[in-house]
Amino acid sequence: MTEVGAKRVAEVFQRVQALAEHPDMGRVAPEFDQPFLRELVHPPFRIVYRRDSQRVRMVRIWRNERLRLPQA
Repeated sequence: MTEVGAKRVAEVFQRVQALAEHPDMGRVAPEFDQPFLRELVHPPFRIVYRRDSQRVRMVRIWRNERLRLPQA
């Protein structure tokens, strides 16, 4: 892994670890519209997690760049 890649992974882990103290810091994931499914955006990553009464579980972490189409 490159130095930049290792830094990005460490940043994502820091955001995820912060959920232990602040489980509601993410917003409700708009496409699910369920209060227990929340997301954190840490460009270029999106972290979706499930917030239960006693724990936080990661659902998915992925890159979230948008495809840029050529302009006509």
